Amino acid sequence: MGWFVWAPMIVGLIVFVWGLWRMIADGRRILYGVALIGGFGLALFCGLVVAAEHGHLIPLGAFLVLCALVPLFSYPVLTVFLLANGVTMLRKERLSLGNALSLLAGLGMVGLVAMIFVNWPESWGATTRTVVTSLTFLVLTLAGYVATCFAAFWATSLLSGRLTALRRPDAIIVLGAGLLDGDRVPPLLAGRLAKAREVQQRFAPPPVLIPSGGQGADESIPEGVAMGRFLVAAGTPSDLVLPETASRTTRENLQLSRHLLPSPDAPVIVVTSNYHALRAGMLTRSLGLNARVVGAPTAGYYYPSALIREFVAVMVEHRRWHLAVTGVVVVGYVLLLALALTLA
Repeated sequence: MGWFVWAPMIVGLIVFVWGLWRMIADGRRILYGVALIGGFGLALFCGLVVAAEHGHLIPLGAFLVLCALVPLFSYPVLTVFLLANGVTMLRKERLSLGNALSLLAGLGMVGLVAMIFVNWPESWGATTRTVVTSLTFLVLTLAGYVATCFAAFWATSLLSGRLTALRRPDAIIVLGAGLLDGDRVPPLLAGRLAKAREVQQRFAPPPVLIPSGGQGADESIPEGVAMGRFLVAAGTPSDLVLPETASRTTRENLQLSRHLLPSPDAPVIVVTSNYHALRAGMLTRSLGLNARVVGAPTAGYYYPSALIREFVAVMVEHRRWHLAVTGVVVVGYVLLLALALTLA
């Protein structure tokens, strides 16, 4: 096949190297993760095709079989997992839309399968059946688009947490997450603070910690104060703790903490929960912060719904792009449906 294989393989390698470089240097854009994985996949496939041309057919065959079997078997496994996790989430956490997201995702996956195998009534005319079938494929196409976006978001989130290089910062900002009983640090926030202490101890001299969070309506003290007390009680010297106590949102966490830095462009490390790390990184990038983001471990049962919630938030933040893609898909299906009805 000559250049029909070598050209895309070279392109794939270039895209992979660029994506890997950007993930290590920055890691705050989903595009970098897509480039890394997509470039690697393209280069690998072309390499296997070249090997097949030289008589080594088994690797290419195994790759194609794997590409077919993984989605086939992972779909039911993921569906059952999301349903079970959703039930666990609602048992252990308060009832809310955010906490029910994994359950809703599992039910949605069941609904997609039901749409494929449903038998439409024979009494429906040909036109009605064509319209309903077209709508089914439209829903499946849009669901596939959302699933692809989620896979890119999740993969980039995992990669950024493992590949992003950390250099010594001037400060480590810890994002707040609410208090228990008005003044106690909950387990989720304690995990962030423990991770911040762990990161701080990697550097000499240790950078200052900025626990960031204002006082909510149901809190007796600002989150930053409670977090600062927790850090000092855990052994962090008080002169290395500089609380920020006025912020109410993640954006304000970062903006107001920036005012405590030696300069607006000072390098910082932002510590949050692992499910929130990528979106926090995207926010630091939009604010122009010279930042790297580190994610603290989260309880296993809590992670799926929290990750889906973050994904939904990212989709909403970039809604113009996603609405444009959805519009193109819908218009395309409407035109195809009109053509099918005209030829029928």
